Amino acid sequence: MAKEVELIKEKLELADFLRSYLTLLPAGRNFKALCPFHQEKTPSFIVSPDRKIWHCFGACGEGGDILKFVMKYENLEFPEALRFLAEKAGIPMQALNPRAEREFGALYEIHEVAKDFFKKEFLKNASARDYLKKRKLEDETMEEFDIGFAPGGETLTLHLLKSGYDIQDIARAGLTHKNTRGLYRDRFESRLIFPLMNHLGKIVAFTGRLISSYDNDERPKYLNSPETPIFNKSKILYGLNKSKNHIAESRTVFLVEGQMDFLMSWQSGVKNAVAVSGTGLTPHHLERLRRLADSLVVSFDNDEAGVKALERSLDIFNNFDFHVKVVNLGKYKDPAEASEDDPLYLRRAVEWAKPAFEHLFDLYFTVKSKETRGIAAKKRLIRHFLSKIKNVKSAVEQDVWIKELARRSNVSETALFSELASLPAVSGGVFEEQAAGDGNPNRERIDLVAERLLSLAFAKREKFLPLLTEKRGWLPSVYQSIINNPADDKIGILEMRSSFEFMNADEESLGHEFSVLLNHLEMEFLKKELDVFRQKIKLAEVGGDENELDEIMAKFNQVAQRIDAIKSLI
Repeated sequence: MAKEVELIKEKLELADFLRSYLTLLPAGRNFKALCPFHQEKTPSFIVSPDRKIWHCFGACGEGGDILKFVMKYENLEFPEALRFLAEKAGIPMQALNPRAEREFGALYEIHEVAKDFFKKEFLKNASARDYLKKRKLEDETMEEFDIGFAPGGETLTLHLLKSGYDIQDIARAGLTHKNTRGLYRDRFESRLIFPLMNHLGKIVAFTGRLISSYDNDERPKYLNSPETPIFNKSKILYGLNKSKNHIAESRTVFLVEGQMDFLMSWQSGVKNAVAVSGTGLTPHHLERLRRLADSLVVSFDNDEAGVKALERSLDIFNNFDFHVKVVNLGKYKDPAEASEDDPLYLRRAVEWAKPAFEHLFDLYFTVKSKETRGIAAKKRLIRHFLSKIKNVKSAVEQDVWIKELARRSNVSETALFSELASLPAVSGGVFEEQAAGDGNPNRERIDLVAERLLSLAFAKREKFLPLLTEKRGWLPSVYQSIINNPADDKIGILEMRSSFEFMNADEESLGHEFSVLLNHLEMEFLKKELDVFRQKIKLAEVGGDENELDEIMAKFNQVAQRIDAIKSLI
């Protein structure tokens, strides 16, 4: 689909498009911004309008074109991102790529038709409506979130076939399957239906819930659509398409477990909620939420299992630099139950949510006071809390909780900071963030010097590039090829790095750094030459050829003397 992507790039100017997401500042011929894919205070995200690419020179090291940005920022798969950009560019998807439109467009259409079918069936089914009425869900909320009902059998399959859709496409959409007799049957049967939308508002899947009259059924209470070309369960949060503006405005997200918790929270006026629907929380979920919010409110039971779950979650959430708060729902088991009984109670509970560490301190230093009896027990407890605090990314927040821990435990801040420094950082498991940079901590020094030199050369092409070209024999082969090939894609990245690193530097300091780096480059090149001569000397000694040995030793000494001379200049 390279031609299609290029057509979109012609229609959409990269910098103009990114301004709807980021605040772009001039950086020479390029632009810079705070990277949206990791937390930073100094802009490291560089945009090149000429080359139509972007790159982060900070911790995450991400980069790419307009399509890659949309896929990563909006958590979209390739076909969804292509469709999104095509709509922005005013290009009919059918004209852009008929095959992609047939393959993916049909799936979106099928889900839309299925949603309408489920809604009509819901209006016919008194038990489904009565169940939600008993749960205090209002008609307006049901309508806003397109709640439906699946009668099952082959009713939906036949409806979609009569609507003109191919059985293979219906199966690809995950809405029908073959039974053991080879007959197509609906996936969802006798279930309430909750449409799952991506955050662009397109239905991509469904969740089906058995209603109360079927609670003795051996089937699972909740059933999700299978993954399809348009549905990746690790990237979808229920309700986010509706709540994202409320989350962004408050910079706080209320994270709940299921559809009913979300719907009742929304109905109660807590509009900044999202639900994990049938899957565990994933890095994709948290990355998306972190771009909208910096505070995360959760609800856990006050029993031992709930406390342990909260403590495990802290390590995960801290990887994404969330300030975590905990809702105390008192006698209610979940947000839905609290909202059914008293919507105002839920709103106030979310507003008055305590920071997670304060919540845990209250439990351990009051209710669980036995944990602090005796020096050994107290030491274990304090180290336990310090291991959690050590994983907090914000130094400011770390300082706050050290002070509070000192107050609660009657141990001095000095002692706590000393103990903190001696503890290893605790990994966040599967949520552990990738190491910064290019992911290769063993890169040789000559590579780092070469990259810096090339960046300088492309910052001041007329002055430095000819000088470096003369000395390109000192460069590793991969960097020689960049100089020898003006069309190399890596040149664009180097030019953008130049904007990031050297835009505000004066001519004199740039010239001095270039000279120093050139000396370092020569020295690193000569060190490798020495290694080659060392091997040759060993071979000559084994072979007993004294003339060859003398010749090699002379060359070795010349190189060594040159290295000493360079060291005196650096």
